[in-house]
Amino acid sequence: MKENIIFQWINDKSIANRQVEILAANDKMTILKAQGENVICPDLLEESHPTFLFLSKGKLNFWMNGDYIEIQAPSHIDFILIYPWKKIKTSKDFEGYFVTTEQSFFIKVSASIRSKFGGLIYQYAQKPFVPLNEETIQRIILFLHLLIAIIKQPEYHFRYEVMENMLRTLQLEIWNAVFEVYKNEVVDEQQLWSDILSHFLHLVRTNCRYHHEVKWYANQLCVSSDALSARARRTYDKSAGQIIDEYLMIEAKAYLQNPSQSIQNIAELLCFSDQASFCKFFKRCCGISPSEFKKAQGLTMRT
Repeated sequence: MKENIIFQWINDKSIANRQVEILAANDKMTILKAQGENVICPDLLEESHPTFLFLSKGKLNFWMNGDYIEIQAPSHIDFILIYPWKKIKTSKDFEGYFVTTEQSFFIKVSASIRSKFGGLIYQYAQKPFVPLNEETIQRIILFLHLLIAIIKQPEYHFRYEVMENMLRTLQLEIWNAVFEVYKNEVVDEQQLWSDILSHFLHLVRTNCRYHHEVKWYANQLCVSSDALSARARRTYDKSAGQIIDEYLMIEAKAYLQNPSQSIQNIAELLCFSDQASFCKFFKRCCGISPSEFKKAQGLTMRT
């Protein structure tokens, strides 16, 4: 892992032109201040470490899920990529603080408070941005400056513990604002889970070759792995893991029916650690080995 967690979506030109300043960085967190027009490079926008933005001046606009979105300061934006973000632009008077964290660190910090806002996470993830009042943004900027001071002191004995608590405090500030936005809305839990499961199936169809674990899908959907599996079993009479395996087997069988593909190559295409892991998975799901499946299809085996 790199020494610093650096925000990946900033234009190189923005750094060269001093539109972006790295305020603090270590192996757990990076805090940047960005100013000016079009400092975000949308072509690099992809799943990465959890990243959010406190927009203190100006505005940011983009397209998401077919909708044109324009966000005015002061606001908070979570870069949750449940839908593609396209044509991202910042205004000339844009000023914002980007915070990006190492993923496991973020999950650890969030775990202790996740239950407090669990019912709203997926709903918020559809449009993960919220307006902030001036008092809230001032508190957030104060917290950020305290975080910056701690990150810059590697000799500080309780540095990571303080970083955890400060990041947790920032999240609670954000969710306080989210609750204010949604306080008058009644959440239909059945419809909510119908939406979540529908999106889960879409994610599995498009990502099963690359992601085999329930946890990855649960993280994308902002729910726990146990809750996702329980709801999947209740609705489809099979767990989330079984659904992932079924789609992965469809991909595996399609590749195996191609005589030009070797088992080793298929294992790599489906992102297994090695051929043995792929063969073990295939036999567990199908009852026979990949080579036996090829023979049953009347195909010449390549290893």
